[in-house]
Amino acid sequence: MARLGKLHGFLTVVPGLLAVFAAAMPWAPAAAQTGGKTVYDHSNQISMTVPSGWRAESPSGNVTLKATGPAPVAGALPDTVDAVIHGALGSMTPQSCINEAQWIGQHFAHINSTTVSAGPTTVGGLPAYARVYTWKTSNSEPRWSRQQCVVKNGNVYVVTATTDNTGPRLANRQAVLQRIMNSFDIVSAPASRTPPAPNPANGGNGH
Repeated sequence: MARLGKLHGFLTVVPGLLAVFAAAMPWAPAAAQTGGKTVYDHSNQISMTVPSGWRAESPSGNVTLKATGPAPVAGALPDTVDAVIHGALGSMTPQSCINEAQWIGQHFAHINSTTVSAGPTTVGGLPAYARVYTWKTSNSEPRWSRQQCVVKNGNVYVVTATTDNTGPRLANRQAVLQRIMNSFDIVSAPASRTPPAPNPANGGNGH
């Protein structure tokens, strides 16, 4: 529990951001691609491209940018991609940051996970580390997740993608999530953007 408290303390946001945007707010696409849209967090630190039918929010609790797909069937959990930013320790490397990513996964209630694979990768051309794991919700629903983390400018950027771990279309859903994660970008010089008006109807959790 003390380590999870550390996570809260390390989360980096624009001063006053949580106070102003404490409720989850949808974020409109800033750039569009065929069949997709590029979304940004409210402080314009990061972006990713998601399918046009997905919903984006920033912030959503402790998540800097969250994308949620449509529920596959009534009552089923949707696919999600969550991006979290927090301060990095001075000695943190792309490989060691995956340990911090696992703490973030536990914050999302990804408990008693089983690692499927782990190894080096790249995020936006930067050295990174990735881990694929399976776990179950409190209702024993099987889930599949992939985390990737990168260290840049004194921050750790952790992206976690999650989907149902059953069904014949699992490989297709994994491919969609991988494309979203591949599109993740740390925006170095973002243009000024005006947040859209709040729309509470688009709220939601979706883990």
